[in-house]
Amino acid sequence: MSRSQDRVARVGELFGAIVHDSEEAVAGRVHDVRLVRDGPGQGLFGPAYRLQGLVIGPASIGDRLGFDRADTRGPWALKAPFERFHRNARFVEWALIESLTEAEIRLNVTAARLPSVPALTE
Repeated sequence: MSRSQDRVARVGELFGAIVHDSEEAVAGRVHDVRLVRDGPGQGLFGPAYRLQGLVIGPASIGDRLGFDRADTRGPWALKAPFERFHRNARFVEWALIESLTEAEIRLNVTAARLPSVPALTE
């Protein structure tokens, strides 16, 4: 797997990047990341965080407010439409990324093979 990371220095730079699948179709945009705390020990801070994958899909104000998460509480009138809108969001495991730059990410699978976003765990 060859990853072109010349222009990506921080996770925050991935937000909004267009994601293309292995057939060059647009799979969505990055609007969240998932980290796991299973890296090497960092002294008093404990295990380091590792980027597990990306949450992609149609971007909206709802994901910025947290309404794309199933465990978010809020007014039903806002939560229901945002949940419906985000049901098409997909999760991209880090291993499925073929290449990435600040503005574009290419996958080594088709968008149809991407799973739904898993629930957050502590």
